[in-house]
Amino acid sequence: MLYLLHGENRLQRQEALTSVIEKSGLMPDLREMNVEVLESAASFSELKQAYSVLPFLSEARIVIARDLLSKAPRGLLQDILNALADVPSTTHLIFDENKTLGAKHPIVARAKEMHIQVRHFALPGRDLPRWIRQRTKRYGGQMAPRAAALLAQNIGEQLELLDQEIRKLLLYTGARRSIEVDDVQVMVPYVQSADVIFQMVDAVGQRNARRAATYLHRLLDVGEHPLGIFEMIVRQFRMLIQVRWLIDQHHPQSQITTRLKLHPYVARKVHAQADKFTPTQLRQAYHLLLDVDLAIKRGKLPPETALDLLVAQLTHL
Repeated sequence: MLYLLHGENRLQRQEALTSVIEKSGLMPDLREMNVEVLESAASFSELKQAYSVLPFLSEARIVIARDLLSKAPRGLLQDILNALADVPSTTHLIFDENKTLGAKHPIVARAKEMHIQVRHFALPGRDLPRWIRQRTKRYGGQMAPRAAALLAQNIGEQLELLDQEIRKLLLYTGARRSIEVDDVQVMVPYVQSADVIFQMVDAVGQRNARRAATYLHRLLDVGEHPLGIFEMIVRQFRMLIQVRWLIDQHHPQSQITTRLKLHPYVARKVHAQADKFTPTQLRQAYHLLLDVDLAIKRGKLPPETALDLLVAQLTHL
């Protein structure tokens, strides 16, 4: 049995991998002895040795090759293709790829001929709100379109986090009714925090140090971890740099939204914020972020102090 699971949608790709393992007939208490994982640096001889081993006290053995096909040179790919016919029937060989393999990739192109079961797991993109509602339905619940849109615009394509929040919301509502906007606002602190981050960066863009510090401490006061806040600030400035560059290259907002895979609501807000910074200021901001990251990791500054200093410096760019 040969499988190719590929694509950036790690959540559903890993669910498919689990399903293949469960359907293999391999007993749970024998999995440790009959499942072998090879990483991207594995050689052809290591792959061949792994799939050639007979199962131990079982009818099946599973070999998972991670990111081997996307990083392999053409010669290795040809060796793999030539050897697939020799994989014993007792082995389930699963190629698990974090990236999408194009239709012209040698393995994809000959998948049907080689009897490889191929499943592609793409990120939802613009269909993210619909994906959220379908995911909720899968767990036996319902979510209002506006609530799904709110989750999508604030969390984005972090599918594992979205899945976690959906299950938490279903526990909160008891799956007795549709999940509404109010439920999301109450139960998903990230939604509130993301909005405060936007407001804080707005204040930075207006060079209003006092207001920016107020928003920072609002996050700290509600229990957000300082490192989590720092990560959100980094993410925000990373988006600003990308959007600023695309604006300067005369890309329209619709094209920026598509190219960066942003929710339209988020794209509009970042686009507006990008106008408040020059490319030079954004480069300086990113250098400040690096300095703060190093200061925290090297123990030179407590995280809260580092954030206060960062906000003060950002407002004086």
